Amino acid sequence: MFFYKAYGLNISSEIELPGMIDGSRNDKSDVKITFGKLNSKIMRAIEGPNYRVDNEDVYLWWDDVGKVKITSGNQITVDPVAQLENSDETNIIPFLLGPVMALLLHQRGFLVLHGSSVKVNDGAVAFLGYRGIGKSTTAINLYKKGYPLVTDDILAINFDDDELPTVYPGYPHVRLSEDSYAHVKDNTDILTPIRTIVGKVFCDASWGFTPESIRLKRIYILEESNQTRISVYRSQENLIDLIRHSIANRIFQHTTQKENLVHCAQLINSASVRRLEISHSFGKIHELVTVVEEDFNMKL
Repeated sequence: MFFYKAYGLNISSEIELPGMIDGSRNDKSDVKITFGKLNSKIMRAIEGPNYRVDNEDVYLWWDDVGKVKITSGNQITVDPVAQLENSDETNIIPFLLGPVMALLLHQRGFLVLHGSSVKVNDGAVAFLGYRGIGKSTTAINLYKKGYPLVTDDILAINFDDDELPTVYPGYPHVRLSEDSYAHVKDNTDILTPIRTIVGKVFCDASWGFTPESIRLKRIYILEESNQTRISVYRSQENLIDLIRHSIANRIFQHTTQKENLVHCAQLINSASVRRLEISHSFGKIHELVTVVEEDFNMKL
């Protein structure tokens, strides 16, 4: 059994998960990841392309990887296609640390957004956007400038006693595309697994990483453009975009959508939201970092 700490949770796992913060075997587990056989019959009535919500359970499956059941925010059961040995384990790790963990956090009451974030002074600055838009690339390049990573790809938010948004750090690594990795490889270290079936490279970002929760101060929503600039959203636009980038929007439409809407509205009332237009040219990365730095250093 392996023991880890992520998102403020103690996690025990029968599967080794490289790149996570080690936890203590003496602490009570909030989440358990175990192997087990799953009943395929319940998956025949498909609710989505590869998922089904059934009361307290969420099922996910991938043809080349296997099936996963997430139960009540505290149990993940993995039924792999084949026995996981050596490099075969790398196939399932991105799914466990990505969509599976995001759904489990939602079950636990977090507002879960697709985004990456870094620490600036005493607060977190987050970057939201669709897959491939550049969230992780933006985060790793700010990390190179001295801003510690808070979380990558999964932005898990709770609200403190003052109803202010708090981000819970995930894992001290960033998952990059091959192209993004090629651009930053001279300044980073590579973790194992190096490459996975989803075409990602795990890039170390452990400098300055802390498991302590941190207040969310600003959100940038990334949009593709031929120029780099920042503008302010109207409140209605803020709410619509936050909903689009929340995990509940796609999978939990018929169960917790109302609660998700309330959380998104609460978030835009307490954190500044900006539109960040970016170019996908790696030659403009320096310009992007400079524009973002100037904005949050002037406004935070």
